[in-house]
Amino acid sequence: MMNYPMVKLDKVSFSYRLKERSLPVLSDISVNFEQGSITAIVGRSGCGKTSLLRVIAGLSSPTEGWVSVGGEAGGAIRAKTALIFQDYGLLPWASVQANAELGLRTRGMSAAERKSRVNPILAELGLEPFARLYPARLSGGMRQRVAVARALASDSDLLLLDEPFSSLDALTRESLQETLLETQRRHGTTVILVTHSIEEAAYLADTIYILDGKNPSTLSARFDTDRRRTAVPAVPASDGSDASRAGLVPASGNFPASYAAATSYRESSHYFSNVATLRHLFAHPPAGEGKTENEILEDGSPSPAHVRAIGFMARLGKIVLAASAIALLWAGLSFILKKPFLPSPVLAASRFGEKIADGTLFVHIGASLRRIFFALIIAGPPAWALGLLSGRVKAADTIASPLVYLLHPLPKVAFLPILMLFFGLGDASKVALMGMVIFGQLFVGGRDSAKAISSSLIDTVRSLGVRGGGILRHAILPATLPSLLSSLRISLGTAIAVLFLSETFASMDGLGWYIMDSWSRVDYPDMYAAIIALSLVGLVLYLALDALEILALRWRETD
Repeated sequence: MMNYPMVKLDKVSFSYRLKERSLPVLSDISVNFEQGSITAIVGRSGCGKTSLLRVIAGLSSPTEGWVSVGGEAGGAIRAKTALIFQDYGLLPWASVQANAELGLRTRGMSAAERKSRVNPILAELGLEPFARLYPARLSGGMRQRVAVARALASDSDLLLLDEPFSSLDALTRESLQETLLETQRRHGTTVILVTHSIEEAAYLADTIYILDGKNPSTLSARFDTDRRRTAVPAVPASDGSDASRAGLVPASGNFPASYAAATSYRESSHYFSNVATLRHLFAHPPAGEGKTENEILEDGSPSPAHVRAIGFMARLGKIVLAASAIALLWAGLSFILKKPFLPSPVLAASRFGEKIADGTLFVHIGASLRRIFFALIIAGPPAWALGLLSGRVKAADTIASPLVYLLHPLPKVAFLPILMLFFGLGDASKVALMGMVIFGQLFVGGRDSAKAISSSLIDTVRSLGVRGGGILRHAILPATLPSLLSSLRISLGTAIAVLFLSETFASMDGLGWYIMDSWSRVDYPDMYAAIIALSLVGLVLYLALDALEILALRWRETD
């Protein structure tokens, strides 16, 4: 019984727009891709293979012709489609489990339902022990399996693969080809694979087409492999297997043909001999020369949280050492110079303790922190939001960037007299001054980080049906979070410097005021005590950002 076409292309042409001219890529392509089959499209690099997949996935619109996915005879039904890019399109800030659940999460499925759907698939692909790891800690082969798991968990009828094995070593590539064939047999998914490897296409596909690489490219005639001649029976739903219990085995028996056959070099005695030897070495590494993936997780190594805590404490230790070195240098200079304006660090620390004990410094620390936090709250969110908007929307960038670039390089302290005329001598003018500093730096950071987001990352999320706010939540905000934290760190340093200067004007509290007041009273131990307090405020804020960065960006860890 012939399967109906899962995908139909009728006289499809596609061109890219480059400024004022059109660059043709595909021309007059008419083809049907059968349900439940694996079809390979072979062609040289740059011939339009990826463009064809994007057209089928709905990420690009054909210049001419039409595409039907999931409907018979040009029907309007659209099948659930998953596109796996050459770089796998995993979200680096999401764990294996979260990446596999992404398509289900965007549909509003509950956590329990997501786990019941995803966990059997992770087990089937050998990923269950690694569910809590982030992509940075996975091998290329494991990342590929996560991408396949996400496509299967989303219950995709159509799986589009963009040279998924090209960046892998030969042994990993061969293993994943076997995994793809077995997984496709179990699920009956329609697969369209683009590749530049003729051997890969001959081994994996039931049907092969070749893109000729002309300008624009067209498809060759259809070539059916020997694989199509032998049917493989479906696994009975009552066989008690894990896949059957999980509901992973389709009820129909319309599977692609046997996967035992291979062509060309895979049938040679040299090939099988070499592969058998290498597989044996990989399966049984010499003592002390290698571990399996499970052994790596179970060998008693510290947990990621423990490693993060150790790293943070090590950073604190380095800060203490640096502070000790500064204190020793300070003590040496004080002893040599014997000047009243440079008391010993012991005397300054003693005065710091006294002023902390009687609450004097707490009053001024509180006043300075209040101004810093108000400036962050008032200026930070709108600056970052406008920066992200400008980075993703050209019209917003055209309007906002020139204004920010005009004001950002100007010395902000020069605006303090004007701000005091507008907002008075109190906190408002000082908060406004720091807000100007923070706004410009966060805007530039947000805009540049939004522009740097990989288009394949956005396309991955879009291919799972995510739109609008979902793209912002699942892709844009996590991708730009590292830049946000870096911009905040820079902004805080500049804001504290500006705060010191602003508090010397018409203030009666704040660490900047207290430092200058101590100086005017010629009470140098008091002055240094306030300087220590201001340094500690900056240090604590930086450490808080470091701790937030360690927690929020743990997906970047590779060790």
